[in-house]
Amino acid sequence: MALISTYPIDQNIVGSDKWIGSDANFKNATKNFSVDKVAEYLNNSASIQSQTLRYQYQATVDSLNPRKSGTVSFQSNIGDEVAFSSISSWLLSRYSIPSKDVYPFYTNPLIGSTVLVTNANDIPNWAVYKWESSVEDESNFYNIGLEYVSGSGGLEDGEYYLISLLLYDIESNTDKTFTFPQNVASDTWSVTHNLNKFPSVSVVDSGNTAVLGSVNYINNNELTITFSAPFSGYAYMN
Repeated sequence: MALISTYPIDQNIVGSDKWIGSDANFKNATKNFSVDKVAEYLNNSASIQSQTLRYQYQATVDSLNPRKSGTVSFQSNIGDEVAFSSISSWLLSRYSIPSKDVYPFYTNPLIGSTVLVTNANDIPNWAVYKWESSVEDESNFYNIGLEYVSGSGGLEDGEYYLISLLLYDIESNTDKTFTFPQNVASDTWSVTHNLNKFPSVSVVDSGNTAVLGSVNYINNNELTITFSAPFSGYAYMN
């Protein structure tokens, strides 16, 4: 047998090409390894560094088929094939493939941001969603609220899908503040802050002395502050 280094280099590699090597799971027995199988291992083991999250769609969840780690599924079984355009939420394992704990990522930076979902083996099968919410639904699984934007195709049972951050929403993931000037002395201040939340409120008078008042939240964007006597000053919301 000639030296391996003397053999010509294959200039046209295909998936059915093979390497020879040792099988660590079978007493280092000599075996062939195809290009396709090596590529599949590298993808499923995330051996090549990537910022994408990888999951397998599990269509059926029941007493005989419990929800598996590394999967995307639904609270109720809705079919082996599900159009992307019909999805407004799904259950996502806190562990992406292969067993990487990524659930903090579901809140920040993803809430409010836009994500791209693609079939790992069929990239033209894709969808864009706005990631609206993340709530733990059951042990190790999170209910993700989604707003469909665009796409083509859908989920297919057993197929692998990649989720990647497409557009980061800076405003949704940065704490917002508002300063309200009360120029005319009053014992009731009406504030429209448009922060889309119930902010904490601090008040100072025109001499920068802290003053306590009673805060009434009308909705996520409006509130009133009532005091025992009229004065002017500033209210700070964060």
